[in-house]
Amino acid sequence: MLTGCAKMDLAASIGEREIRLSELQAQVDSILDERTKVDTSQMQLATGEDLARSQLSFLISNLVIEAIAVDQDIKISNSDIESYRIQVIQNIGGQEMLPSVLANAAIPAASLTDVLRRDLIIQAISSAATGAGASDAQVNELIQGLVSKKAEELKIEINPRYGTWDSASFAIVPTEPAGDAVTDK
Repeated sequence: MLTGCAKMDLAASIGEREIRLSELQAQVDSILDERTKVDTSQMQLATGEDLARSQLSFLISNLVIEAIAVDQDIKISNSDIESYRIQVIQNIGGQEMLPSVLANAAIPAASLTDVLRRDLIIQAISSAATGAGASDAQVNELIQGLVSKKAEELKIEINPRYGTWDSASFAIVPTEPAGDAVTDK
């Protein structure tokens, strides 16, 4: 029945790593809970399956970028993350703005360190490429190529209920619930 993931309790598999449905649901629940603590009336927020798909894409992207960091021997220390956290908090207008910014970005507070780490890995790749003379466009192409290649190497499989993995957009694309059974004629 599940052609994308062999186990019923999996949201996705990325190489040897599995993302369980319960892990994905905990991520979504955390976001929904944190939204209740801030004014979201002016925010355009993903909900339902869109939120689940975006969070599954987020979890997958973290794993892929982490694998790239290992391949390229990129080391990010806790002090690097803390320095970057301070910079980000200053840029958003202070600590009191953080819950609202995270809610708007659909990032659970517990995942902030993962986001910062991912950003620092991408910055390290970008800096190395720029230092070697690459233009901004070339850096973007390089990163997109690295991510696509690593995603293909890891053989990402998505539980069909969420859609299919698209390496070009680095996201999960929803599929027609009826599959090929329904066509427009």
